Amino acid sequence: MTFTELDLMDPRSFADGVPHDYFRQLRALPGLLPGTDDDGERFWYVVKHRDVSSVSRDVARFSSSPTTMTSVRKVDPSPPIITFQDAPEHTRVRKLTFKAFAPARLALLAEPIRRIVDELLDECVAKGEFDLAEDVALKLPFAVLLELLDIPAEDRTMMLGWARATVNLGDPEYDDSMNGSGDNSFQKIYDYLIDLAHRRAAQPTDDVFSMLLAARWDGSRLGLTDRLSPDEVGLFASTLITAGSETTYCSVTGGVLALLENPDQLEKLRGDREALLGTATAEVVRWVTPVTHFARRALVDTEVGGQAVAAGERVVLWYSSANRDEEAFEEPDRFDVGRARNPHVSFGGGGPHVCIGNGLASMELRAFLDGVLDLLPRLEITGEPVRPETNFMNSVKHLPMRVR
Repeated sequence: MTFTELDLMDPRSFADGVPHDYFRQLRALPGLLPGTDDDGERFWYVVKHRDVSSVSRDVARFSSSPTTMTSVRKVDPSPPIITFQDAPEHTRVRKLTFKAFAPARLALLAEPIRRIVDELLDECVAKGEFDLAEDVALKLPFAVLLELLDIPAEDRTMMLGWARATVNLGDPEYDDSMNGSGDNSFQKIYDYLIDLAHRRAAQPTDDVFSMLLAARWDGSRLGLTDRLSPDEVGLFASTLITAGSETTYCSVTGGVLALLENPDQLEKLRGDREALLGTATAEVVRWVTPVTHFARRALVDTEVGGQAVAAGERVVLWYSSANRDEEAFEEPDRFDVGRARNPHVSFGGGGPHVCIGNGLASMELRAFLDGVLDLLPRLEITGEPVRPETNFMNSVKHLPMRVR
């Protein structure tokens, strides 16, 4: 296969997983390869670690507005979510929402996260046969996010049902099983959280919504308001619910597959989990790279990797390729739970748009690995992992397993 034979915007190119051999060929090419989105827009593929990091950090030359998405998820949201904003609006929202992810706040979630992990794994053991993707990977991040947002207990089952319909958006089989409810569920989540934010504005409590509504940041010099409106808080919360699950969702199944396929690394981690859980968590996130790519728009005539990029043109940052770059990682195609140097870009390549929830995602994955380690030797895969038809998430939508 030559590099001209694979269309990275075609989800079928990812049917068997990320095409790492193809990305390896792209990294060896001079300049950048042009690509075309499914709506005809042309852009440049950025595949090297140094270039992905450089573009991510350079907000003077590259913009996230009006969207960082491609393909089926390319929409022009109104109002724009934080992911699609540039400074100073992006700075304002980030400053005003930081407390939700402050270390002290995350520390309060340690016990609930471990409880959720234990309950989900206990349910799998009780069943004997289960689908790791459906029964754990989907439920874990959503349950944690509902805990973080202090969603009333009586509404959580309903919210989980809506959230489930938003995962693997665009996959034909998944959309059929959801009866086309994915887009409608986005709206239901948004409407519910907007309503909750307005109720908290009228009657504050000690929950996260009230905390976000009470936050202040002096943006007068920039002509920006110093607080979030109830609508902005609701929009931010809905973004967390629908987008904040992706890292954990992909990493739970991808991490289990990596450990079972590399039994020496599983035994190494089980033998010294206290010392290795941190590096193992980071390695799973690198190895899986849950979100394969995001895009940026050039604000000026510039160049990337020796390639001229005109103002207005878009570049697509392939995190999946950057995380296997031979220039950035020693033996990048080897899964190593003790990898000491791991500058992965799975949470973004740095700069102001680095994932605001990366600390929470790492906590969830670390708690899951700690909880599942002693169970893994008793688990066996009973069918082929089934991947969704998407080029955006490196996920597994079905992973049938049983307890021996």
